[in-house]
Amino acid sequence: MVSVFALTAQEQLAEQLPGTLFAYPMAPDTCSTLESRCNYIISHFWENYDISKPITDMEAFENTFRDFVDFFRYSHRNIVMGVVRDLVNKAQSNTSNLLKLGEVAERALYGPGAEYWSDEVYVAFIKPIAANKSLPKEVRDHYASQLTRINAVQTGSTLDFEYIGADGLKHRLNELPESESYIILFLDDSTDSSIGRLRLSTDVALNALLESGNATLLCLSLNNYSAEWATTAQAYCEHWIVGCSENLSDQLDLRSLPCCYVLNSERVIVNKSLSVEGLMRAVNPGF
Repeated sequence: MVSVFALTAQEQLAEQLPGTLFAYPMAPDTCSTLESRCNYIISHFWENYDISKPITDMEAFENTFRDFVDFFRYSHRNIVMGVVRDLVNKAQSNTSNLLKLGEVAERALYGPGAEYWSDEVYVAFIKPIAANKSLPKEVRDHYASQLTRINAVQTGSTLDFEYIGADGLKHRLNELPESESYIILFLDDSTDSSIGRLRLSTDVALNALLESGNATLLCLSLNNYSAEWATTAQAYCEHWIVGCSENLSDQLDLRSLPCCYVLNSERVIVNKSLSVEGLMRAVNPGF
């Protein structure tokens, strides 16, 4: 798929792009700002497409949907939310289309391959799907569990949970030493997690931040405690606190691993689902 913002305004909107469903609307000259142009485009985006009719070309539908989402980052929040609600409402007349819309929204707004992450927008798509009794129970349960995890760890909420330390004892997040900020690194047994852990453990800027006491890093493995794990984990990094809990993936929004949460001194979430690269950019200016 070619991003609509890789093309000029005339090229991207005057004709149908390859692999998409239709030509996108063109904002009139009276829309003089980027935001006003994008507001116009998403407001009229689906006007010539009947979302209630069967979706026969899923690849083109997803390409079109991803281009639609591309405009969100430059549009006004209220416009985005209104357009999303209208699209979902229209799709509800065809449960097969509603299900496909949810699948595409998950990949474009929530999953590891999403180019634009927005809990607020994604929730607007999946909340009606989770409540639609015309859909299979396993589908509704899938999206309902996502809603539960997203709502449990919204940005601005206070975080606390239990985990097992390398000492084999139970600990809570709110028992960590006082710090200006907290970084929680969530890992699994994948190669990506191992590489991400190694990169952070050797990052000079991050280690300096931890050594100064301005930040505390808690590294949590999503597995059961074992003596073998504890021996390995204690060698991760001398400035890290380590722990494990196999239940956290059911409680927290951990959509892609490894990932980091950043909390302030009051353990309020200021950033979540941050990649290792994102954390390194935050602590290394010019990274």
